[in-house]
Amino acid sequence: MRRLFDTFLRLVGAVTLAGLVLGLTLMIGAGYWMRVNDTPRQADYIIPLAGNEGRLIKAAELIHQGFAPVILMSSAHELPPSRLDQLRWEIGFPNYERDEYHARLAAMLGVAGAMGGSFGNGHISTVEEAEALKAYLDGRTPRLLLVTSPTHARRAKMIFENVLPECEITVVATDEDVFDNTWWRDQHMAQHLVLEFAKTAHYLLGGVFRSTDQGAAKAADSGTSN
Repeated sequence: MRRLFDTFLRLVGAVTLAGLVLGLTLMIGAGYWMRVNDTPRQADYIIPLAGNEGRLIKAAELIHQGFAPVILMSSAHELPPSRLDQLRWEIGFPNYERDEYHARLAAMLGVAGAMGGSFGNGHISTVEEAEALKAYLDGRTPRLLLVTSPTHARRAKMIFENVLPECEITVVATDEDVFDNTWWRDQHMAQHLVLEFAKTAHYLLGGVFRSTDQGAAKAADSGTSN
């Protein structure tokens, strides 16, 4: 019995050590395998994914370069106004509704005529975003040019290809928040990549945050879901 117990402990130790080594290897190598930035291709729609309004800037550049005629916006869950937001409005900062803000930004970027509407209604995760787009397309299989942040590109490509396997999907990263192979030397990048690494692992293990889940909705309101 003692020998069996010792064997079990050694097995658990070996598995734990192997897991730690694998996890450390994946984390160190994240600068390689997390990086996705496809060469832009002709598409029917350019879609700046939710989570960062700056993605519309890259989408506008792609429109001007002739890669697609239409931009589709993602109508994701909106965070409730913070106390700081309220103070900003009180001292004169503009308080635009989301559609008006997008319209004004598109006009400034010179792509007002390319704005083709929006899809979804309050989704809080990339999986829900992809599902909302699939519902919007209603069986159509257009070529899609997705725009997102560098740290989000790998997971976005993985999810959209799984949800919309019949569509040709190209993922282009924005020019902001680019990371290199030694990402752990930069605090900002380390925080983003570690969080994204966890989200990717969560998705691969079958986890999905949905707006119908009370806990996930609260997390979205605090700005922690994507």
